[in-house]
Amino acid sequence: MSPFSSGLPGLLQDAGLVLGLVISLMIGSYLIRDNFLARLGQYVLIGAGLGYLAVLVWRNVLWPRLFAPLIADPMSWQSATASDLFSLWLPLLLGLLMWGGGLELLRPPPDRLRGRVLLRLLAAVPAAILGGVVLGVAVSGAVQGTLWPLLAAALQLPQPEAVAATGGPAGAGQATWPVRLLTLLITGGVLIHLQYGPIVGEKEKGASSPRASSPVEADAGAAGRPNLFRMLIRTLLRVWEGIGRRVLWLAAGIIFARLVASRFSLALARLDYFLFEVPRSDLWQLLWAALRGGGS
Repeated sequence: MSPFSSGLPGLLQDAGLVLGLVISLMIGSYLIRDNFLARLGQYVLIGAGLGYLAVLVWRNVLWPRLFAPLIADPMSWQSATASDLFSLWLPLLLGLLMWGGGLELLRPPPDRLRGRVLLRLLAAVPAAILGGVVLGVAVSGAVQGTLWPLLAAALQLPQPEAVAATGGPAGAGQATWPVRLLTLLITGGVLIHLQYGPIVGEKEKGASSPRASSPVEADAGAAGRPNLFRMLIRTLLRVWEGIGRRVLWLAAGIIFARLVASRFSLALARLDYFLFEVPRSDLWQLLWAALRGGGS
């Protein structure tokens, strides 16, 4: 039973409402001009978020999975297996190296090759491992969870038995093919635009591209005379790239519109919070009574 297991008293809960009001007004003062209160409110918000994240990491990861097993049996490294060493002592060593390198980066850089430079170089090892794991998980998750299911769903032909089992109409399987072809068209156009978009634009303007051209354009340039098939392929790629570019603009506009709408929703929620939640709190009533009593 910790002191933070029970609920907070009513006044402290109301103090959180009033503190949120004060910090919101401090950050909102940035609309008038950039000032010290707005920056202070941002620093408090970021610091509170990082502190909360550190507490969550300590309570859910570091203490139950690393420090508690090591403290329970400090001499376990003498009889530990290779898997135990890699799961407990190696993460502890890499974490200490990263912490030491992070603290060392806060100091001025050394002039000569000493232990401080060696500590910075050793701290790059856990940082590289962490970055590689994060990128590997992100890329594999994107391929397995997004790209491959989309491609499989676009190429798979639904069986009539499956369509009938779902209760759909008889032409539902044929009706999904235009959607799948449109998905492949848009996805391929965006990929072509991201890969060869600047090259296509420069070719249309007649400028030389500093980047390497696509294999199709390289083969077309290597040929001494124009080829109808190559010209058809280049035209098709140019049209496909234009579709992908415009779809990318449309997607960016939709994302921006949703972002603006979400910000308006947050602003309305804050306004409702200021007008209804804060005045009903006990602490606000107490402060208001004290101000009225002091004013009279």
